Amino acid sequence: MQKIINITNRLLLAAMAVALFSCGSKSENGYTIKGTVPAEVSAEWMYLYSVDSGMPVAVDSVRIVKNSFTFKGVADSVNYYVLHPGTFEDYPAVGWNVILEPGDIVADTMGGSCSGTPLNDALKTWMTDIEMAQTPEVLPEIFASYWDTHSSDFLGAFMLSNMSPYMRYDLVDSLARQIPDEVSNRAIFKPFFDRLKAFGLFQPGNPFTDVQFTTLDGNPVSLSDYVGKGDYVLVDFWASWCGPCRQATPQVQTIAAKFKKLKVLVVAINDKPEDSRKAIADLKIKWPVVSDSEGAAPQTYGFNAIPFMMLFSPDGIILARDFTDSALEEILNENLK
Repeated sequence: MQKIINITNRLLLAAMAVALFSCGSKSENGYTIKGTVPAEVSAEWMYLYSVDSGMPVAVDSVRIVKNSFTFKGVADSVNYYVLHPGTFEDYPAVGWNVILEPGDIVADTMGGSCSGTPLNDALKTWMTDIEMAQTPEVLPEIFASYWDTHSSDFLGAFMLSNMSPYMRYDLVDSLARQIPDEVSNRAIFKPFFDRLKAFGLFQPGNPFTDVQFTTLDGNPVSLSDYVGKGDYVLVDFWASWCGPCRQATPQVQTIAAKFKKLKVLVVAINDKPEDSRKAIADLKIKWPVVSDSEGAAPQTYGFNAIPFMMLFSPDGIILARDFTDSALEEILNENLK
């Protein structure tokens, strides 16, 4: 199982939201949101939060009476919210994910999710399924079980934007193209589609993008100091604290030694130089090792787990990315003619 890196592109299940404008008039699109807060919550108000701007912003509120609350309004469009008493700092463990749609929505007493309408019921079961997942590797399979039903609605776009870090780019890109414009154009999904477009620039066939690193002695160095200089270069994004990385290193060394045209660069991600040096000695690593203490490479090239490898051509074109040590020899045979 790959080691997950703590970078900013994570699941947004308790954060994404869009603005709500509630009113008391009746309509065929009318909705109610009812719920009971846990007994230990003493807040006087329940808030609906939007984080379209990047930070939670309260856009509506109702008074909590005898631990119960009720929102009423008109759902002119389907959107996603975070329902929370007080501030996130006041009650960090209490909150509800709710999709605004016509009907009677019920917020679970202990927080987390809502039910009572089609999309909220589906969101609740999906969240339960992913919370029970044993490893990240099963998340795409869970997502696939929902996609056919929700590929053209708001929930489908929401699930795809959240699951995309755990799926291949080409698959995410093809599924994203199935989402109708009236859904994909929503402000809540703009960051996802912007990232997807940018991520396409870092796929095989495109030139490399430079990244700044340092040597283990703290001197500045760049990816361009190694890539695009006339050699095939295998870049192994790695860390001394990553068990799978260390386990793969001997295999990578054995395979790489068979290819005389190949050079190898190790990029230590979020690793202390002294820890990198010890691992270099323990594993007898002969290749150059540079430090990416700020995690710039994962942010630039769009990966969230290591070990992660990329292969570059002599002129700096990306030949392959995101392959394991078990597939390395085949990748090299295909590309180093």
